[in-house]
Amino acid sequence: MFIFIPLFTIFTLLFGGYLAKRIGILKQKQARMFLDFAIIFALPCLIFDRVYHIDFDFSLLLFIFIGFCSSIISGCIAVILGYFLKFSKITILSIFLLSSFGNTLFIGLPIISGIYTDTQYIGEVILYDSFATNIPIAFIAPFVLSFANNEKIYFLSIVKKILLSPPFMALVLGFVLKLIEIPEFIFRPITMFGNSATVVALFAIGLSLGFGAIKSSYKAATIVILSKNIISPLLFMLIIFLFDIQYSPSLIVAVLESAMPTMTLACAIVIKSKLDSNLAVSSLAFGIVCTGITMPVLVYFLLN
Repeated sequence: MFIFIPLFTIFTLLFGGYLAKRIGILKQKQARMFLDFAIIFALPCLIFDRVYHIDFDFSLLLFIFIGFCSSIISGCIAVILGYFLKFSKITILSIFLLSSFGNTLFIGLPIISGIYTDTQYIGEVILYDSFATNIPIAFIAPFVLSFANNEKIYFLSIVKKILLSPPFMALVLGFVLKLIEIPEFIFRPITMFGNSATVVALFAIGLSLGFGAIKSSYKAATIVILSKNIISPLLFMLIIFLFDIQYSPSLIVAVLESAMPTMTLACAIVIKSKLDSNLAVSSLAFGIVCTGITMPVLVYFLLN
């Protein structure tokens, strides 16, 4: 029953944003403002707080690496399916980005928090999101987009953009300052800011949701959703089986993270780069809806 509580919370916040758009209180373009607050201000506070307090174990890096590999492989499988279905080049490139990177933080965090109440696992979600999702997409997306628009890639500018991003700086600062003891009262305002990240982001995602584009992209969207929500965690569990790795709460967290729906940033990149916008919108909206079905099944299988 515990998995339905965080799912109910997620869908309520998403519906709040979607309803605000439908009845005209807010406009879809205002979602950018809410997301900017969440990513630039609230998220760095959350990352710094949880990374500073995490009990780091190098096995976490192995789990994150397996999760990253399973997601990329599932993205490649989705591309192969798109090729055989004779989708356009633009759609195939969109499929790869949308299938390879999941919403491991803003959807993953409330789900994991509902399963494991120990704040240690919130830190693990943040590490997974940083090393398996945010940093990789910052490197990979420009190369994928270069196939679409034939633009030259400037590697140093990509690295500079990552290093100067507020979430990455918060991640580094959290690890560095673990060397000294910071009084807990300093974390009070930081924690308050950080706690708002998920709420504001989910509301903003709800504000940007649209379901009308599915008519023109249902085949490609189905491939994306199957790849991200089902194939990726199945590949993860196959790797665990082949290497006889024992399940632990941290490993279960990583498996669940690999099953999160399409990443909001991946959708934004596809839309901004003028790739398959209808596919991006459909994959985001219906991927979240399908998570309400796939996630309880996966949780039941992993915990029983």
